[in-house]
Order: sequence, then structure tokens, then C-alpha cells
Amino acid sequence: MTRHHIPVLSDLTKPFLGNDAIRTGLLTPRQLRSPAFTKLFQNIYVPAHRPVTHELRCRAATLLAPPTATVTGLSAAAAYGYGFAEPFDPVEFLVADARRFTAKQGLHIRRSTLGPPEGIPWQGARLATPLRATFDILRETAFPRTLPRVVAWLDVLLRDGFVGLEDLSRLLHSRRDHGVVRARKALALANARSESVPESEIRVWLRLGGLAPQVEFEFLGFRVPLGFPHRRLAVEYVRPREGDLGRAQGDVWRRQRLRAEGWKFVIITPERLRDDPEGMVETVRQALHRRTAPVAA
Repeated sequence: MTRHHIPVLSDLTKPFLGNDAIRTGLLTPRQLRSPAFTKLFQNIYVPAHRPVTHELRCRAATLLAPPTATVTGLSAAAAYGYGFAEPFDPVEFLVADARRFTAKQGLHIRRSTLGPPEGIPWQGARLATPLRATFDILRETAFPRTLPRVVAWLDVLLRDGFVGLEDLSRLLHSRRDHGVVRARKALALANARSESVPESEIRVWLRLGGLAPQVEFEFLGFRVPLGFPHRRLAVEYVRPREGDLGRAQGDVWRRQRLRAEGWKFVIITPERLRDDPEGMVETVRQALHRRTAPVAA
């Protein structure tokens, strides 16, 4: 085929069905299999120059779904702009029991009743409302997601006003779906004052371990994101700040000032939080034990 017969990528900038591109003459089977295109699902492609995000894969997955299928959970959150899901996490759908939409690689399909107010039209299918999407994030147990991570996502959604605390509480009180007990536990542990997902995760691991840290408080004008003020013990998440030397130096100076006032710090790294959360909790417990007497203010 000569060069002028090769379609320009602007003709196929969105996810498309491979057999449609071949049938209409836009591509040959050989071109479709070339490095110029990325296969997202069986028979669904996108130009290789497009970064693969979870939101893009959600759009692609709707080409496989019936019009009544509803994108939900972390996938719906991705459509609303939240980056909780990894690019190649399964795209989550809700479908009515009577609809035939079988499992396919890269999709997670849950069969459940879904009222009209719980979804809106989106990409030829449907998108769960913020309230329904949050409900499904909290109750989903098919994936290896820890309760602290789920609560951390909920903290973000509550803080941003994506979902209302009272609305969510009413919904969870009225539902009897599989996973609703986990969802209620997550809601009970939520705190919209947490300012980052890792800080939320640390807080919840500590709560599950029987400890009760205070969230987002100040001491002599210095912010302490998580800690035990009556013991002057702070628990801080620290990761390399590439290109943010000024903030890193500011954190060092802040800790020095607080240490001068009798504060101690338990520093949590990303690796410790990911690989040894139970050991992290025990480290904090031991640090508290060493500071058994309340420190005078």
C-alpha cells in the first residue's frame, strides 16, 4: 500500500472497533496489528500516541457494553477525574440481572438492580452518579483493596464535596447489598480533614490497631497532620520531594522546632506503609508507650 493510502491518525483519535475500521477501509488488518495502534480490549484499539489511562479504557469499554450497562466504582471515579484506579485495572460495570453482558478480559461486571436516578447517559452507555459510584467503591470486595486505602479514597471524595456525608449515610442505612457492612465500616472511619491519601491510610491503620490519633492540628503555629498532642508524638509520612527542595527544607526546620518543644516523630516511608502496615502500627504503639505520661502544654 502506498503512503497516501495510510489513514491519518486524526481519523481515529478515539477508541474504535477494529473490525469497523477494516470494514470501512480506514485500516488494513496488517496496519491494525502494527505498532501504530494500541489494543485496549478484544477488537478495540486506540492510536499508540494516546497515553493509556483508566478513563480512556472506560470509554473504550463502553463499545463492548449494552446501552443499559453502567460504569461504576473506581472506573466511574476516573470518568469524574479521580486518579484512584491504575490504567489497566478492570473497568467496573453494573448491569441488570436480565441483561446478557458476559465477563471479558479487562472488565469486572457486577449484576445488580440500578434505579434510573443512579446513572446518567455517558459514551453510549451509562455512568453511575457520584453517590452510587461511591457506594460501589466502598462495598467492592472482589479486588485486593485494603480497608485503609478505601477509606482514604472516601476521605478525598468527602473533602472535595463529590459526595455528601449525610446522603451517603442515608444510602448505607437503607441498603442490604453484598459488601454494605464493609461500606458502613469505611464510612465510620472516614475523616474529610485528612489532606492526603497516605496520611488517611496511616490514620486508619492506627485506628484499626486500637490507637486514636488526632488529625490536622497545630502546635505553636506549626501544622501536625497526624499525631497524639497529649504525648507530643507526631506520625508523619515522608517521601522524596523531587524538585521541591524548599518544602523539604521547611519540613526539616519545622521538625527541629517541634523537637525543641519536646516532640518526637515516627517517620513513615512509602515502603513501610505499603509493605509492613502492622509493623508500622506497632512502632507507633511502642513510641507512645515510651511517652506514657502526658506532656504539659
